[in-house]
Amino acid sequence: MGRGERTYTPRVRTTRPLGSSLSANAPPAKPHPRPVAMDGLWYIPSPLAQRLHQKSALGQLTKDGGILLTVEEVMFSHWYRHVPLPHDGDWLGEQIDTDSSVLSRIIVMDVMRNGGELVVPVTHLKERFSHLHVATWAVRWQRHESWKKHDGFSQIRFQRTHDLIDWDELQDWVETVVSQGHRPELCVMDDELDLTIYMLSHELPDGDQRVPDDLSENESAELIDSLNQGVALEGGYFISDDLKWALPAFGIPHLSGRYLREEEYRYLVHDNNADSLYQHLAAQRLLLRPGFKYGCKWRVYETEINAEHAPWLVQPVVMAAETWEGVCLSVRLAEGVNKRWLCAIPDEDSWRFLSIRRSIGV
Repeated sequence: MGRGERTYTPRVRTTRPLGSSLSANAPPAKPHPRPVAMDGLWYIPSPLAQRLHQKSALGQLTKDGGILLTVEEVMFSHWYRHVPLPHDGDWLGEQIDTDSSVLSRIIVMDVMRNGGELVVPVTHLKERFSHLHVATWAVRWQRHESWKKHDGFSQIRFQRTHDLIDWDELQDWVETVVSQGHRPELCVMDDELDLTIYMLSHELPDGDQRVPDDLSENESAELIDSLNQGVALEGGYFISDDLKWALPAFGIPHLSGRYLREEEYRYLVHDNNADSLYQHLAAQRLLLRPGFKYGCKWRVYETEINAEHAPWLVQPVVMAAETWEGVCLSVRLAEGVNKRWLCAIPDEDSWRFLSIRRSIGV
């Protein structure tokens, strides 16, 4: 596409300048007090503290009615509540020098509070939620929920695109968050300091296909006979006559016969070396086809292949990307073809399927 053919307007990226309010409301006639360092946080006195805490869920209450803010809350209050920074020097630079995660937390706070959502760092919630996972950074309330009365909508963690993924730890985080009645939300920040938000969950894919256990005695005998006549090819087996083939989910009809991939053949002949993940998915009555075109191991169907598109793309964890950059690419590709990306992770003698999908909005 040439330059002259572009007709759309590029999205304006937020630069978040210091000293400038991002709020549409006019500043107060009398400037608000500056936050003061206290106990590793930043103190604001009453009555401003009461308004910030009650209406915006900002800060942790102190005995004198003030509040203690985290650095990210100070920045949010600076941009949207006309609160000045603690001093006119390079205060933000000083905070970043002290803690390299400050920049990420500031941006996540800004984005996740967009549109009236309430986001409270876990440092303020230790008494209210005593068993939050160590990876959880904050709890989010939806705009229509009372943050004092409601238990919250989601728990948030954040990563950079180049961060390595510990899949077992991630799965443990998701399980812990869900057990506490919250949704797991992951914010991934790229090198443009832009965020993509993901919702995580576990899924249990299953289908309606026939499996060997459904066959009659006669059908089972015919299946064994057909498998015994299979001709080994590179990567699979070819059965020249599939007129008596009773398992449409297994193999591909071709050249008036049926081609079975190696994994399918091993499963049907009860080979002890058959792929355990394939066995699990096949036993769930799912129809599996290669996912090469979609950058994954399998595309997975609930029903017959001519009835609907595959709802899932499944990637074994040993083949999954090692960083969030790779996973984000896989998820984007899957959603571009209206599918859900699942990472298959061993779980004792079974498997669990971690779903990662982009959030439409916060």
